Amino acid sequence: MSSDMAQPIISVRDLGKVYHLYDKPADRLKQAFLWKRKQLYREFWALRGVSFDLQRGEVLGLIGRNGSGKSTLLQIVCGVLKPSTGTAEVRGRVAALLELGSGFNPDFTGRENVFLNAAILGLSRQQTQERFEKIVRFAEIGAFIDQPVKTYSSGMVVRLAFAITVHVDADVLVVDEALSVGDAAFQFKCLHHLEELLSRGVTIVLVSHDVQLVKSYCTRAIYLKDNQVHFYGDCETATEMYLKEMRSQKEKMLDQLTAAAALNPPVESHSDKPAQKGEIISVRMGVGEKENALLDGGEKVWVDVVAKVDATIRRPRLTMFVRDLKGYGLFGFNNHHNKVELKPNSSGEIRGRFRFRAALRLGDYSIAIRLEECLGDSLVMLIDKRLNAVNFKVVKENQPFLGVVDLEGAFESA
Repeated sequence: MSSDMAQPIISVRDLGKVYHLYDKPADRLKQAFLWKRKQLYREFWALRGVSFDLQRGEVLGLIGRNGSGKSTLLQIVCGVLKPSTGTAEVRGRVAALLELGSGFNPDFTGRENVFLNAAILGLSRQQTQERFEKIVRFAEIGAFIDQPVKTYSSGMVVRLAFAITVHVDADVLVVDEALSVGDAAFQFKCLHHLEELLSRGVTIVLVSHDVQLVKSYCTRAIYLKDNQVHFYGDCETATEMYLKEMRSQKEKMLDQLTAAAALNPPVESHSDKPAQKGEIISVRMGVGEKENALLDGGEKVWVDVVAKVDATIRRPRLTMFVRDLKGYGLFGFNNHHNKVELKPNSSGEIRGRFRFRAALRLGDYSIAIRLEECLGDSLVMLIDKRLNAVNFKVVKENQPFLGVVDLEGAFESA
């Protein structure tokens, strides 16, 4: 392996971006004359102290709340913004889809914007001409390719922008929430193309609020919080930390709603941190009379859950998910799906048994359990969660089928 190939394709060191905020527009002009003798602005750090390396063929997921610095980091990596501190070095051509239709001239036709954007990304007119039909087929906008972009829907704009970006043979592809726009069929098409790019060694930096997408396609993840790297490492940990922050915000909002609606009696506490209302105590899995985590495909499995809730929880709910190694929920259900209400005993303990058939392909899986409170028909508050409560393996396949889950398909001659 050459020394160039061994080097990280993206190397970021102590990256920071600060903006100067002025109370009055005139202060900006005054500051130019005062220089450093007097400061008329306040500093806002949109990004601070970010460092990481990314190798060729890796996929980095960026997650965090809106305003945490994700887009700022991408713009610096792409060279759109200059950092205030630190360095961001990229070895190779970068193709970026940062904002919906960014770089498009709304008065130009789609055809004209293809050649304009391809030129910005480094392709010659001849190279663009050779790839033009592939770009148009990928975008699936038909005759609209010769209509002004201002007549396009948001989905059509992102289709065309994504089609251009992934056909420029870049070394690094940067995608900022572009996959959240468009129908499901186009999203599957984009994800399939991303897999093709990865097989060719393209490095991808992906921003998404879809944690399943991050866990499935990313090799590592950065969780940005308060404009700094809160965690850098495996996707499971990063996404769980992000979800925990989201749950905390949701719980605060739900507490305000329930208090306003008088769903619960007032609590004589002024703490901003919601009290722990319950916990999952134990999770066991087995077949027949014995605990077992090594299963034959199609075996009937039970999962026993013991939890505890306090007296304020009126409608507790237990939910179970079967997940694969990438974190996808393959199947899930809860007691309410079977029209069963859980009644805590005198000490607040609830017990339940899930039953399902392990109609799965050979491989490793896990059981995730959620303890929730139902506040209404569609309003649910999470109390506790066990992501990998039980890990199990399907070691024998009784009936061959394609895919992951056996849906008991049948075929008849017409």
